[in-house]
Amino acid sequence: MITHRLGLARDVGVGAAVGTFSGVFGVGGGIQLIPYLVLVRKMAQKNAQATALITVAMGAAAGGITYALGDSVAWLPAAFIVIGGLAGSLIGSHVVQRISDKRLQILFGILLVIVAIRLVLDSTSATESVVDLPTITPLIALAYLGSGLAMGILSALFGIGGGILIIPILVTGFGYGQQLAAGTSLAVMMPIALLGAIRLTKPGFTNWRTGSIFGVASIPGAVLGSYIALSLPGDILRSGFAVVLVVIAITIVRKGMKTRA
Repeated sequence: MITHRLGLARDVGVGAAVGTFSGVFGVGGGIQLIPYLVLVRKMAQKNAQATALITVAMGAAAGGITYALGDSVAWLPAAFIVIGGLAGSLIGSHVVQRISDKRLQILFGILLVIVAIRLVLDSTSATESVVDLPTITPLIALAYLGSGLAMGILSALFGIGGGILIIPILVTGFGYGQQLAAGTSLAVMMPIALLGAIRLTKPGFTNWRTGSIFGVASIPGAVLGSYIALSLPGDILRSGFAVVLVVIAITIVRKGMKTRA
């Protein structure tokens, strides 16, 4: 009984930390939660990724609302991103059932390293001033749809919500400030991550009870993290995020190399 309570307390603490991380950086907390589920809770990679999507959805909802209250969500572009993201989530949840845990872990680690490098490069030149966003033309709308499609595929494939992809796209491709990109990312993440979790339930990958425990714990952390992000310079946030990604990537790749195909 004592061991169970200690385990639950630890899970709640991890959930709160995941939510804070999600709120600060505008990304799905799966980046932190998946390694914990795999390395500590001993879940298979696919199960960890599917379960993490529940937590991602709940934390993103709380963080997105907080950013919205700070006027840091671009709602019309978000609508186009969600449409593309839902389609991408369907594709990604189909693909994840046909790839080995070993490949998923290695790809996941490599992806994090690439994103970390991109964030460091962006931090040397990005500013926090929000320029005028591009007018929604058919071409711009198509670009948002395509961005959402990529985000949705990434979300279901790696269980991370897709924010690590959509934020650099919004900042470098559409001229968003860091906070506006983070808020918009969280706003679109909730339905996309939730659909991925639902799609991966039938093949038995999604553990709703476990995901919900972490998700409920993540809500206050996501609110706190969002408030922190709205008050800090984006270059500091990106540099810190890059360091975290590299550490996690090394851990996951090393485990992936030891996993049987």
